[in-house]
Amino acid sequence: MVFACVDLVFTAGSQMLLAKRKTLPRASWWIVGGRMAAGESPKEAARRKAAKEARLEGLSDDRFRYVGVYSTCFATRQQPPQQHGSHSLNLTFQVELTVEEQQRMTLRSDEYDTWQWVERSEVSALLNANDGLDEALLQVIGDLAPV
Repeated sequence: MVFACVDLVFTAGSQMLLAKRKTLPRASWWIVGGRMAAGESPKEAARRKAAKEARLEGLSDDRFRYVGVYSTCFATRQQPPQQHGSHSLNLTFQVELTVEEQQRMTLRSDEYDTWQWVERSEVSALLNANDGLDEALLQVIGDLAPV
């Protein structure tokens, strides 16, 4: 089964937020996001994910700049049977944060091991060029609005 997700690239000038999830399917560097709920519009899902995952409530629709849709396949998943993997279509949005929002933003400790702000130009140093999902992340970064 293919499911729909919303991914959020939080940016602050030349920096972007990378996070390491605690759970499958992607327990390594990625961006914030998750599954859309049935009947939810992409922007509704984006607002919900910003509030739930990053504690950024009340962001207006115009703050979410559509970047693109990306297809990602994972060899494993959190739900049993884990070895069946998963496939998602990720509607991806860029959210430019104010200094105040960047400072007060915090990710859920039950979802994320760690997170950090990284210069966009330095993200590739954290990733494995031979990993298809890291390649997908680099594609997303390449599609972001210029600084």
